Amino acid sequence: MLFRSVSIVAIKGGTYCDSPHEYRDGAGKWIPSITQILSLTGLSYYNGCISKDVMENAARRGSAVHALAWSYAKYGEVDETWITEETLPYFEAYKKFLREAGFTPDPDFVENPIIATLHGMAYGVTPDVIGSRGKFPTVVELKTVAQAQPSWAFQTAGQELAIFNTNRCGRALRWAVQLLNTGKYR
Repeated sequence: MLFRSVSIVAIKGGTYCDSPHEYRDGAGKWIPSITQILSLTGLSYYNGCISKDVMENAARRGSAVHALAWSYAKYGEVDETWITEETLPYFEAYKKFLREAGFTPDPDFVENPIIATLHGMAYGVTPDVIGSRGKFPTVVELKTVAQAQPSWAFQTAGQELAIFNTNRCGRALRWAVQLLNTGKYR
């Protein structure tokens, strides 16, 4: 099993703590994440709809698959001991996506937290991976859930705005890639 230690890292505009996934500005003031904003607006809301056990299992599985994808995008390989029977089909789906979609991850832009400001409001994002498809910059958000969510379009839009420090989308392709337990993707 893959274990990650809790770390607080300095990022432009403040700090990021990987557990509990928290952004703070230079003065230590809490900054909401794009995921929290989507939840607060009702665009993405699971509380009470899905049991706590199912949510915790999905979060654990998603974190494990993200760690595999991170290592593969960053270094071109993974420690085989990190792969479990449960995570293997999701990881195979990720590798299949890379091959078939023609997406090339930029190893310097994998899981990099960002604090952005849009019309005076600060928010935090951590795009899963930024890279290219041909000549087009591309933002990829990986998902390991069975049901696609409309909020993913807003999530990747918030990521694009942060990456390019702009107030309009259209500078990059944005994909939410749903990795399935069948070894396939959508």
